[in-house]
Amino acid sequence: MVRKTVSLTLAWMFLISSISGIMLYLSPPGRVAYWSDWSLLGFTKSQWDHIHTVTTLLMIIAVGLHLYYNWKHFISYMKDKATNTLAATTELLVSLFVTLLIAVGALTEVAPFSFIIDIGDYISEEWEVAYGTPPYNHAELDTLEVFCKKLDINFESSKEQLVQNHISFKEKDSLLDIATKNKISPQKIFKIISPEDKSNKSSSLHGSGLGKKTLSQVCVIRGLNLNEVLKKLKDKDISANSDEKFKNIAEKYEINPMKLLEIIEKE
Repeated sequence: MVRKTVSLTLAWMFLISSISGIMLYLSPPGRVAYWSDWSLLGFTKSQWDHIHTVTTLLMIIAVGLHLYYNWKHFISYMKDKATNTLAATTELLVSLFVTLLIAVGALTEVAPFSFIIDIGDYISEEWEVAYGTPPYNHAELDTLEVFCKKLDINFESSKEQLVQNHISFKEKDSLLDIATKNKISPQKIFKIISPEDKSNKSSSLHGSGLGKKTLSQVCVIRGLNLNEVLKKLKDKDISANSDEKFKNIAEKYEINPMKLLEIIEKE
C-alpha cells in the first residue's frame, strides 16, 4: 500500500509541478506581474510560484521514497547483466549524456535549446507591451509618500485623488497594500494619482527591461507614435529600424540609452 501511495503521490506532484512550471514560463517578469496584478487561470504569479515551490519540494521527498522502495530495480539498471556488478552500462552512459547535453545546451543557449529561451523572452516582452512596466523596480513596495517623492508627484494632491476615487488607505501603506485592500493593481493607483499621464513618461530604463525591447515595442510601452519617433531620430542623424533593439541603437551611436529615451520623448 505504501509503495503504491508513494508512486501515485509522485505522479500527482509531477503533474502539478509541470503545470505550475508552464504557467511560470508563460508569465510576465515579476516587475510587470506585481505592478499590474497579472493573473492566469485565476492565480497570480506569486501564487503559481508558491504552488510550484511547494509541489517541487514534496516531489523531491516522494522521489526519495520512491527510490527507497525501488532501490533494487534502480541499481539493477547500472549492473552488467553478465557479471551482475556495477558498471558503466549503455543505459547509464546514455542517460548521463542526455542530462549533460540538456544542461550545457541551456547554459550556452545553443540551438535547439535557445529556441525555448527565445520563445520565453518573446512572451515576456509581449506581456510588458500589453501591461506596461513600473517606473522603477519594486515600486509597489514603497509607501505612497516615498513613491510620490521619487517620481516628483505632489503627495497631498495624490491623497486627494485617492479619496475622490474612493480608495481607502493609510499613509504608511505600500502601494501594494493599498492596491490589495481596494482590489485593484498598483498600476491603477499610479494612473489615478498621475492625471497628466506620468505613467508613460516617468519610468526610466533602469530595471525596466526597455533596453531589450525593439524600438516599436518601446513606443507602445511609452505611448509614442512610431513614425514621429523615427522622424525625431532622423533629425538627429540617427538611423534606426522599428524592429531594432533599443539598446543596440544607443550603442551603435555611442549614446546613453537614457539620452536616447529623452530624444524620442522630447516634445
